[in-house]
Amino acid sequence: MRTASALVLALAFAAPAAAQDSVSLKWSLKEGDTFYAKGVTNMDMSMGIMGQNIDLKMKITAVQRFKVTSAKPGATTIEMALLDMQMDAAGVPGGVPGLGAIGERAKGATITATLNDEMKVTKLTGYEKFLDKIAGDDDAMRKQLQAQLSEAAVSQMITQVFSFGPDKPVKVGDTWNRDEKMPAGGFEATVKQKFKLEGVTGGVAKVGLTGDMVFKAGGGIPGLPPEVKVSKFEMKADKFTGTLLFDTKAGRLTENKQDVNMNGAITLSANGQTIDMTMKIKMQQTTTVTDKNPIKD
Repeated sequence: MRTASALVLALAFAAPAAAQDSVSLKWSLKEGDTFYAKGVTNMDMSMGIMGQNIDLKMKITAVQRFKVTSAKPGATTIEMALLDMQMDAAGVPGGVPGLGAIGERAKGATITATLNDEMKVTKLTGYEKFLDKIAGDDDAMRKQLQAQLSEAAVSQMITQVFSFGPDKPVKVGDTWNRDEKMPAGGFEATVKQKFKLEGVTGGVAKVGLTGDMVFKAGGGIPGLPPEVKVSKFEMKADKFTGTLLFDTKAGRLTENKQDVNMNGAITLSANGQTIDMTMKIKMQQTTTVTDKNPIKD
């Protein structure tokens, strides 16, 4: 009984001390490491145009393989391959033309990123072939993809995966901020994120996320006829929250959940006429990182 009581007391006093230990949230990448990320995005969109409401539901499921091909100081290279992509839409009569074909062509598309010591992308290799694989022989689709997934946008998306953490170890309760500008498809998104280390249990750090996101038009919108101009595009996030889980022993993110609600207004003009649109978007995204291929295992 005394031994058991002593053990309980020891654990009780040790727990607060352990909670104050600093932990690193920096990825540990070694040459030859291979891991997989499965992302599931559910999006509900509601558009109001000329007195009508159009509701669209979309689900995107993607599986990516990441392989560390080289790990050198200041230059770690990672090959990312799209192993699977499925896109389903409901709410549009007849579906969205070509949506399934894009998912099929995307399978096997690869691109290589070089990261510096801060886990930020400094170089992309294979970007043109990456676009060619997804677009196939559709020149119009390739131009649209090039606008929506510019080299800068792809670099920024990869950077966000590996460089979300602070540049130094943190303790429970510590916070840090990240502000980014992401160009995509004629838009510019200003993203302000605040992270907080909420706790560490069993070597897994739980990080809370709150943020704000504002979109503004930076030019034309891909897919619209050249004569159609965007005279107004304003969209912001009413809700931007998330939770991240980071394995401090493995040095790897294991889960990222985000919940974002956005709304805004768009005005299009062509041939002297204008069309006003309103848009509301609810998006829930979950990404899980594992050592096993989720397609096979």
